[in-house]
Amino acid sequence: MRATADQTMAWLRSRMAELEIASLDELATRCESDKGNLSRIFRQQQRPRVDALEPLAAGLQISIYELLVRIGAVDPDDDRLPDSANQGKKLAFTWPEAP
Repeated sequence: MRATADQTMAWLRSRMAELEIASLDELATRCESDKGNLSRIFRQQQRPRVDALEPLAAGLQISIYELLVRIGAVDPDDDRLPDSANQGKKLAFTWPEAP
């Protein structure tokens, strides 16, 4: 199942708290982006540009694959891990409760 916008936003809030990122502005600075763009991505109103994936994943300290799952671009139930060392294995993702 793909992540819903509510799941994505709940995860983002949780991840930012884990990383002690105080605001979307601070995250935008870390990710070389802007607050409005990040807001649209995490509300699932737009997909990030390919060249924005790496800085965004780095800012959140996750893999690009996990980022794609978290923003609802990839359904982990219908996908396989991309690296050959884990070929055929699936990842399980948990979601924080929406407020």
